[in-house]
Amino acid sequence: MAETHYKQELYPLSVVIATLGGETLLDTILYLNSGEKIPAEILVCIPEEDSSCAENLSMKNVKIIKTPCRGQVAQRAYGLQRACQPLMLQLDDDIVLRPDDLRLLVQKLGQLGHGHAMAPLFRLLSTGQYVTEYHAGVSGWLHSLYASLICGAPWGIKRMGVISPAGIAFAVDPRYCEPGLFETQWLPGGCVICHREDLVTEDYYPFAGKAFCEDLAHSVLWKKQGTRLWMHLDASGRISSDPMPFNWKTKKAIFRAHEYIVKLIGGNYWQLRLWHVVHIFKEIILIGLRCIMR
Repeated sequence: MAETHYKQELYPLSVVIATLGGETLLDTILYLNSGEKIPAEILVCIPEEDSSCAENLSMKNVKIIKTPCRGQVAQRAYGLQRACQPLMLQLDDDIVLRPDDLRLLVQKLGQLGHGHAMAPLFRLLSTGQYVTEYHAGVSGWLHSLYASLICGAPWGIKRMGVISPAGIAFAVDPRYCEPGLFETQWLPGGCVICHREDLVTEDYYPFAGKAFCEDLAHSVLWKKQGTRLWMHLDASGRISSDPMPFNWKTKKAIFRAHEYIVKLIGGNYWQLRLWHVVHIFKEIILIGLRCIMR
């Protein structure tokens, strides 16, 4: 996608992107800058030792913030402290947010005013299909049984947008919702917009390394400070569908993160342990089936 050159108006919006300078970063920024209105500033927050990876970002509204820290949450927090617009959008460096979707988020949050945060639904970049789909029939019944019995979630589509007592979050399928907004208990952290006054300023992720479930911790603290959370069902963020490879170190980090969520919500540790065991067995079985089918 080529950068546009005509006169563009500015949204009163700071976009904060925590990154290590991946291949998708440039496209993410070009999409943000491809509409008739664009963000007033885009802060690319990158560790100082990796900052050479962002040297090609020479657009007028892009600022390179060299962070003394490393880690998605820490880099993002460093950037948010330096953002100056009344609206704040935290965005991952591999998410495509098209101009119409950005406009919908900015307009609706502006109408709601302070005390609200909002995210789009996610679609697969390759197909346009929603990332989360709830099933009907026997398959739907089995999914509901698993979510309810193992995770402690409400039955059926009532679990949409819920964080269960086991610290497991359930996403939204727009086919079962009225158009517009859907109020939820959590927002996916890859693309969230809020007012400056509603930022969570405390260091809410206590672990080093890759941040798992940081969006759940963020959402819980938002709710505790009285911020209402909304999915905008007419706005979409596009993501790739690269599966996370199985390894025990990652599984341990994911369990630790969910354990922290359970502590924040006063949930059920034994239900989390049950989910963790069943989840690992499911993945091992699926890996085995794939090997057999090759």
